[in-house]
Amino acid sequence: MRFPALFKSAAAAMALCALTACSSVPVTSMVKLARTDLAATDPAALRIAVRLPQGLRPRRVTLRVTVAVGAEKSEQAFVLADLDDPGELLSLAGEVTNDSMIYAFRIAPADVPRLLAVRDEMAAHKAKGERGSLTIGVGAEACRLGALPAKTLVTTYLKTERTGDFFPLTRDVDLRKDMPKEAAPERIPLCG
Repeated sequence: MRFPALFKSAAAAMALCALTACSSVPVTSMVKLARTDLAATDPAALRIAVRLPQGLRPRRVTLRVTVAVGAEKSEQAFVLADLDDPGELLSLAGEVTNDSMIYAFRIAPADVPRLLAVRDEMAAHKAKGERGSLTIGVGAEACRLGALPAKTLVTTYLKTERTGDFFPLTRDVDLRKDMPKEAAPERIPLCG
C-alpha cells in the first residue's frame, strides 16, 4: 500500500502562503507528481525553485513535511538553503524573463537525515498496513524592493532527481488575485 503524496507549493507574499490553486498546476506536472514515489526519492536531490517578479526577493524558504495516519499527524519543518550550483538551473533557462528572477533552494545537508527519518516513519506505517498521507508544503517569506507590477505573477518548480529537470508545480499565480487579502503584495515588507 502506497502513501499518496500531496504537494502544496508556494511562492511569494508576506509568508509566501501554500497555494492550493489546482487550476494553476499544469496537467503534465500533475502526471509527474502522480508518478513520483517519495519513498524512493533521495532527499538530498530535492530542489525547489521559484520565479518571482524583479521587485520581490525571497528571505526564508521552509519545507514542511506532514505525515498523517488516522487522527495522528506529525510535521517537520526544514529551512531550505540556497542552491549553490548554477549548473543545476540549466533546465530553467527557458523560464527566465526580462522582468523576473529565478531562485532555487535545496535541503541543507545537515537536515537530510531528519528528512530520511520522516520517510522511515512513513514506511513503518505502510509496513503495518496503515493508510495515511504525506503532504509537502513549501512556504517562504519575501520582501519587496518597491512597488510591484499590476500583475504579480509567481511560478514554482520542483526537481526530484539528481539527473532530472525542474518541472512547474504552479504557473503564473497572480498574487493580487489568487492570494488571501492578508498576503497581498502591498503587505509584503520592504527589503532592508
